[in-house]
Amino acid sequence: MGFAERNSAEDGFVIGRWIFIRDGRLARRTKLALLLLVFIALGALFPLRLALGAANAAGSLTAREVDGTVWSGAAGDLHAGSLPLGSLYVGLRPLPLLLGRAEFALDRPAMPGQAQFGAVTRGGDGWSVVKDANGELDVAGLMAPLPVRALTFADFAMEMRGGRCVSASGTLGIVISALGPVLPAETIMAGPARCEDGALFVPMQGPSGTERLNMKLDPDGKWHADLVLTGLPVEVSAPLLDMGFTGRPEGIGVSASGSL
Repeated sequence: MGFAERNSAEDGFVIGRWIFIRDGRLARRTKLALLLLVFIALGALFPLRLALGAANAAGSLTAREVDGTVWSGAAGDLHAGSLPLGSLYVGLRPLPLLLGRAEFALDRPAMPGQAQFGAVTRGGDGWSVVKDANGELDVAGLMAPLPVRALTFADFAMEMRGGRCVSASGTLGIVISALGPVLPAETIMAGPARCEDGALFVPMQGPSGTERLNMKLDPDGKWHADLVLTGLPVEVSAPLLDMGFTGRPEGIGVSASGSL
């Protein structure tokens, strides 16, 4: 065999060997890519029901039904303790995952019979965080004998650890139902949220300044609320006294308490 023929044979062997090596590398990369796609697909299809169950270490969240994936799902008749959140779209937020935090976005657009509400929440064993809460939650009857129809939120945030309030900000309010001919229109009262001795405390005031309500949520989950109305004429206050209000030095009022 001449030099040229030997060179040609060796080149063919070298080329064949490089083809084999390159094919092997492509195969490994392909396997890794396919494996990554499998993990992405599994993550994209991970059921929201299982994700909420894993994040709900305290067992305070309950829902009548949960459907969809962890990224885009829905929870029907969702409750946080005894607080009704209603039916909401729920999705895991991807960016906080980069920091090792599992945050869920809750959202309900405004629709007939239901007001808009949205919030972000995360939690674990003995702690929970709610932030960016805005909108309204229907709580009719939950705070009886106070005639409260709804809770309102404006950039509300709260962090609880061991049942104790460790930080709170934003605005929390209530909507007082119309009381017939006596008070024919709904009254909205709101105030700044803060923590006091481990309790969430919100001093609220109405639009005229004559309506005041102090609300407190204790570390044991019990809430207390005291509503006082001042400066009412006799023709208005007398029927309210018949409805359960009592006389106060500064006007008339009614108190209530319960558990979340």
